[in-house]
Amino acid sequence: MKLTPLYPIAQCLGAEFTEQRRWRIPEVYTTREAEIAAARSGVVLADESPNGKLTVEGAQAGAILNAAFDPDLPSLAINAGAVVGPNRIYCLRGDLFFVSTPPSSENAARKKLTTAIEGSGDFVTVTDMTHGRAEIRIIGPACQAMLSKVCGLDFHPVEFPDGTAKQSSVVKTTQLIIRRDIGELPAFSIIGAQSLGAYVWNTIMEAGHEWGLAPIGRAAIEALGENWPVG
Repeated sequence: MKLTPLYPIAQCLGAEFTEQRRWRIPEVYTTREAEIAAARSGVVLADESPNGKLTVEGAQAGAILNAAFDPDLPSLAINAGAVVGPNRIYCLRGDLFFVSTPPSSENAARKKLTTAIEGSGDFVTVTDMTHGRAEIRIIGPACQAMLSKVCGLDFHPVEFPDGTAKQSSVVKTTQLIIRRDIGELPAFSIIGAQSLGAYVWNTIMEAGHEWGLAPIGRAAIEALGENWPVG
């Protein structure tokens, strides 16, 4: 059973845990109904560190992604993303891409990429960052206002639409920020070094105090309409 870097915090907050895809994750902190209401009315925080995280780097990285996942994958502009099967692919630079997979699916994705690289002869590197990175999800109608307190980016939907990924400083740490809404509910993932996960979580919790920011478990996220796809 795998534990996320934020597991000790969830324990201290009194979370009830569940096991999913070999990860021990918070199921609920208070009640599912209270957490759903908080997500719909204000802003909540979730630990989504189990999601697989791969980087693909090299001049031919885009072509390798096409060969591995979808020959019809559109050419992505920098900071843009696309959903390909159970995975999400984001272009961070012309030669650098980030691949987000469902929990415990990163090995399968890496194998597809490695096979494509071997078949092409191109110099492209694939790095599995899953266990070296914490992933914090911020959800709710107040999440853009709250994020503006801890990050200098413009989170207006025109500047930061759903499916966008940008690297920036969050609470004075380097993070990858991905907008990944749940239906019409705005949501952002903050991905950064595992060693900084607890600091980022606690600082964001403090910054969100005026909006009543609270943690949320997997049961409420699923009830809001998002399930981990099977891949």
